[in-house]
Amino acid sequence: MTVALQNATLSARWSGDELLAMFTTAAQVLQSHVNLVNRLNVFPVQDGDTGINMLLTLRDTLEEARAAEGGTAAAVARAMWDGACMGAKGNGGSIVSQLFKGMAEAFDGKECVSANDFADALQLATAYAYNAVGNPVEGTMLTVFTHAAKAAQQSSEADDDAETMLRDVCTAAHEAVILTPTLLPRLEEAGVVDSGGLGLWMILEGVRRWVAQDDSSPDDLEMPLPDGIDISETAVSLDFLDMTEHEGHGYCTQFVIRGEGMNIDELREEMNVRGSSGVVIGDASVIRVHVHTETPDLLMDYAREIGDVSRVSVENMDEQRERLAAMQRKQAEDALSMVIPIPVLAVAWGDGLEAVFRHEGASVLVAGDTMNPSVRDILDAVDAVPSEHVIVLPNNGNIVPAAMQAAEAAEKTVRVIPTTNIPQGVAAILEYQPYRSTDDNAAGMEDVIEDVRTGEITRAARSVTLDGISVDEGQLIGLFDRNLVAAGEGLADTTLSILRSAEVDDGDLVTLYRGDPMTEAEEKEVVSAVESAYPDIDLQPYYGGQPFYHLIISIE
Repeated sequence: MTVALQNATLSARWSGDELLAMFTTAAQVLQSHVNLVNRLNVFPVQDGDTGINMLLTLRDTLEEARAAEGGTAAAVARAMWDGACMGAKGNGGSIVSQLFKGMAEAFDGKECVSANDFADALQLATAYAYNAVGNPVEGTMLTVFTHAAKAAQQSSEADDDAETMLRDVCTAAHEAVILTPTLLPRLEEAGVVDSGGLGLWMILEGVRRWVAQDDSSPDDLEMPLPDGIDISETAVSLDFLDMTEHEGHGYCTQFVIRGEGMNIDELREEMNVRGSSGVVIGDASVIRVHVHTETPDLLMDYAREIGDVSRVSVENMDEQRERLAAMQRKQAEDALSMVIPIPVLAVAWGDGLEAVFRHEGASVLVAGDTMNPSVRDILDAVDAVPSEHVIVLPNNGNIVPAAMQAAEAAEKTVRVIPTTNIPQGVAAILEYQPYRSTDDNAAGMEDVIEDVRTGEITRAARSVTLDGISVDEGQLIGLFDRNLVAAGEGLADTTLSILRSAEVDDGDLVTLYRGDPMTEAEEKEVVSAVESAYPDIDLQPYYGGQPFYHLIISIE
């Protein structure tokens, strides 16, 4: 495949359509190497892949920009930012979206834009990217942003042409990617470069190729990788990209509703609350619905209250998960009828974990590792909470940036508590008191999560040496506060290794959330081992139902 230049020009100024063309080329370059970007994730756990998150964010960016096709550079840049903002997924997508925020501001009011305007956009984007991250760390995509922006500014001051500027920008970004392991010890230990930084360089390289009218294949790149890294990979299939638009567990439910004066916007909001991956199209008389839900019967009952339902299709997406979680889902449904809703939105994935938050009255957005919600997903869920003041618990470090961005874009007053894992989220929701103000509740939640320590047991997604421990792909690994503390041991021994790392004391509360990969028999063995080793702690085992993680351990 060759890069589509789409009437590229070396003119000093670019129109809105030319901006669309250059970033279409950028997306092609990233798409051709997205598997490599995914494989460079340092942490050997299942997570929202950086490359896929960045590519999906770019796809939403371009989709929105195409709606503004034929408009000014300012209009297209604004549309790009709207698409990137609403479609941002995970840390990688959220940070790269700031490039388009910088463009929207730098290009505001301009019919066409120059290389100097692009340099200004990179300066703004870098500042926005650093502001978007709670604790900026060098050796990441931020470092690549900084080097690229500095090179653009120097080129602008030298009055270089567009091709020279983009060449200098990409050279600086290339060098910055190679530099990342020297700035971040974990990258150096794992023998990789920062995956997000690599993805950002690919995007900038795509822009350079369009400007330079370079029609070489997107597959043909001089990768900024340390020696010894295997770069053999295939381009992600279009079928896989289509699948990610509708990924999830439970039942894929589709139907048509016919009626009079139906409110499609209200129905769309309801589908986002009752399920995930919702697509609602039509008009006031005919509406087609596609949604993933754990409770299709309840969804159909709701639809029949609106109009006549036909063309029903319900497909089980994960029968094994459904069997394991049937009892917990019924308990969660029973609990819903007994709780008082509170203005809190919690992100969780797993029937038991979702039930914990719902039992406390929170609304739940079903998402998590490998299924990061976009900014639009979070905004839709916030809008469905029956309050003008909403507290959001992301419960995943990869979701915090999108939640922060959603809070800025929301019409409601939204406070994001930066919970990076489920135990922090549970501690926060238990701290909520209905008689307190939103500010007081937020302050109390932020205080309490500082005292929560977290353990996790999963299988390694790749072979790596981390924190001095060698890990083989597929081995059980134990993490304590996201630090690797055990590998290759059984479930019970791994749990004990985590508790030793936590220096658990008598009287501590230790909660075990069993995930789908773990059987009840294995849970009993772990509980017995912990009770023998720590007879004086308060041990509480619960069913969590989370995918990928055998156990999530809360220590307080």
